Amino acid sequence: MQKYVEQLLDDIAYSTENVSWPFIEKELHLQDWISDEEEDKIALVRNLQEWSGIYQEMLPPGNRLDDIQVHLLLKALSKMLDAYNCAFVLQTQVPERIQYATIRGNFNQQVRVKRWHQGFFSLCPTGTMHKKCELGEFCQCAFYTEFFAGFSNEQLSAEEERARLLEIEIRHIKRKYGDDWMKYYPYHLDAKYDDENGNPYNYGWDDWEIV
Repeated sequence: MQKYVEQLLDDIAYSTENVSWPFIEKELHLQDWISDEEEDKIALVRNLQEWSGIYQEMLPPGNRLDDIQVHLLLKALSKMLDAYNCAFVLQTQVPERIQYATIRGNFNQQVRVKRWHQGFFSLCPTGTMHKKCELGEFCQCAFYTEFFAGFSNEQLSAEEERARLLEIEIRHIKRKYGDDWMKYYPYHLDAKYDDENGNPYNYGWDDWEIV
């Protein structure tokens, strides 16, 4: 299996470095800009497997790989997807084996070939029930549903709204960064870190000299 994985990594690297764009490359001008919605309507649609030359059946099941092989394949596939403007993005911490299984299980998908806007890898087929996808308990759709449930139409004072945003943001970064969440603490939302004039924490921006 190791020799096969090494060859597969070479194939993925080749695909990453040799993206075949289905349009003539030219310098983009600001006047040519279109909205994301407009680009969705007119963008060419291609099958990711056929476009990249990497097929789902080429990717071994996770139970046949050791942790190092999973890590290397996940890293290579993520880099390749970025090259194809089909970013694999997660908003919470997810074990690498589940990430790999998600890419492998959904690799045979249609993608829009965009020039102006970011494209994303679809994590599950449309209509999949929450937590019934490859991500299971790490389902991103379920995460967003829970995240936006923290917002409501009730009338809140400025202080109450800020406290609510702090609570929501802390819940989000705990899920995204795990044990490292304090590195990303939203001090600007926490009134305890306001200065003597009541201004939010500014992360040291006052120390930067404006030229």
